[in-house]
Amino acid sequence: MSTGTEVTVRSLPLRIILSTAEEALRKKNFPIAERLFDEALRKKSFSIRGLSGLGRLYNETNEPAKASCCLTRLMTYRPDIPFAPAQFAHACSMLGDFSGAARWYRRALSIAPDDRATAIALGITLLRLGKWEEGFALYDLREGAVSLEKSIGKEKIWDGTADLRGKNVLVVGEQGHGDHIQFLRYCALLKDKGARVTFFTRELLEKLCAWMPAIDEVALDNDKVSFDYTVMAMSLPRLFNTRPDNIPLRSAYLTAPPDAVARIASELSSKKKIALAWKGNPQNSRDAVRSCPPDLFARLIKTLPDVEFYALPFDLSSETHEQLSRLRPICEPDATFADVAEQLLSFDLIISVDTSLAHLAGALGVPTWLMIGHQPDWRWLAEGNESLWYDSVRLFRITDGWPDLIDRVGEELDHFLAKPSERSQ
Repeated sequence: MSTGTEVTVRSLPLRIILSTAEEALRKKNFPIAERLFDEALRKKSFSIRGLSGLGRLYNETNEPAKASCCLTRLMTYRPDIPFAPAQFAHACSMLGDFSGAARWYRRALSIAPDDRATAIALGITLLRLGKWEEGFALYDLREGAVSLEKSIGKEKIWDGTADLRGKNVLVVGEQGHGDHIQFLRYCALLKDKGARVTFFTRELLEKLCAWMPAIDEVALDNDKVSFDYTVMAMSLPRLFNTRPDNIPLRSAYLTAPPDAVARIASELSSKKKIALAWKGNPQNSRDAVRSCPPDLFARLIKTLPDVEFYALPFDLSSETHEQLSRLRPICEPDATFADVAEQLLSFDLIISVDTSLAHLAGALGVPTWLMIGHQPDWRWLAEGNESLWYDSVRLFRITDGWPDLIDRVGEELDHFLAKPSERSQ
């Protein structure tokens, strides 16, 4: 803002400044919102709306330390305020203090017990901590599960106990593509109970889902499907009493068709093939904490005669980093997940941030190094290098920042490249 504008803003009543700041925050105009909230706090240092707004702003811009500072001040003035503990819990989570986040989410629920969003956030936090019984129960409050029950009636939702022998069960895939892929495995458990299984998914995943032996039918939007019971895919871990020590089908559970296997065998190269993914879908709400800065990720690329690097992202047209944009994509931008899967089966190693393609590689049993940024997704837990969901996936967690993580992965990559390729032997 210019000096003249600042003088004009400072002359406005506090309520106008706050209303304008809140509107800017709603529109995600963060620089303007921050300046206005700061001005409001200069006028009134203990403004509830000012501290609350600034705390929410810093949470949204991934500055949890600043958010924590504002929200701590807010709760000092008003310890009973309903929304502050949940916002503070989110800041704790972003800072990696998941036990603290769980405590503050519980406090928020003690003030507002019907706040479903906070209950779900607590559930996700507990899942990160490995407390899956309570975590999955709270996670089932998510909108998809609630809407399904409202739309077809509770009696049509499989409750985990009803006899499935000879019954048609519709499993509804939900959320991201990676979630569809990860929870396909539970179709095998339903099949073991005698069910005929239909999996509802998206067009890009249709051919891939047919690779799962336990799936009898794949359904898409507008398909007519008859069923005796239905269930959300991400409710199945709770219904099968899944815990960190009993996850089913950790090894490869997607089987390529025979013609694809033959084609892959004929195309195997003596060179080591490594696929890279440094970013995910930019529309994902977690993209800011999971995608790696391109200039850092590019350090992993080695110029060696017996190594070929490829790009996992479907479309490199938006990539501005010169070295990364020159990588050969493993598939065309309009490829399906089955097309990508066929290519991945010929690779020696996948190095990826937390994207759907990492789930695909894990489900295929392809060696994968998964780079996890701040605030890991619940399925990777809060600590540890072992992936509980995929035997072929190794976790690399961020500690001091992306540069340190890239250095650690780079050192491991040097060791990997020094060994003979198992696929060429």
